[in-house]
Amino acid sequence: MTTLPPSLSPSRSQTTCASLLQELQIIWDEIGESDGERDKMLLELEQECLNIYRRKVEMTRKCKADLQNSLAQFESEIAKIVSSLGEHSFSFSRKGKGTLKHQISYIRPVLEELRSKKKQRVKEFTETQSQIVKICAEIAGNGQSMMSSDPQVDERDLTVNKLGELKSHLQELQNEKIIRLQKVDSHISMIHELSVVMSFDFLKTVSGIHSSLIDPANGQSKSISNDTLAKLTGVVNSLQQEKQKRLQK
Repeated sequence: MTTLPPSLSPSRSQTTCASLLQELQIIWDEIGESDGERDKMLLELEQECLNIYRRKVEMTRKCKADLQNSLAQFESEIAKIVSSLGEHSFSFSRKGKGTLKHQISYIRPVLEELRSKKKQRVKEFTETQSQIVKICAEIAGNGQSMMSSDPQVDERDLTVNKLGELKSHLQELQNEKIIRLQKVDSHISMIHELSVVMSFDFLKTVSGIHSSLIDPANGQSKSISNDTLAKLTGVVNSLQQEKQKRLQK
């Protein structure tokens, strides 16, 4: 139980009030104030004191409600983060029935730690999904248009299993990209050989398919889109047919 400071203890307060009231009576006697006026002023003093106490009680009651609301919000946020992270082994309680401030001081660092963990997990999701979107865009042939903003992360499911699924998908796409790059390089090499043999303009032929195949700009990798691969295959077939025609002459 909280102990009032000496200046606010009941006995001290009563003594102070009695002393002031006695002084007030002396002044009234000197003034010659009537009993009616004295009663009226005493009633006003009593009402003013009551109003002050009421305001203080209301302020304290509001403070208590705010603390209770904060505590409830903290617990709700903890439950949501734990659910989204899939931390089924995580357990938390208010740890006793202490004061509201004590409970908040206990729960706050727990919440901060979970927020930090969630932030890191969201970062992992964002990075993984960004790479997935990037490779998918490269395969589709619209790499620049789909890389303008970060993908939206569904923060309701930030479990390790979900992240693992995304990373597995990313690995598959990375392998697909490697295979496509190998095909592109193989086709370019074949076009170069055939162009040299038949005195064709190699640079003009390849750059006509996609500019990145000759001079990748600003760190842009070679195009590996379906359209680029199809065009490369078409050019290789066309050059091979032309070579066969020349050999038959």
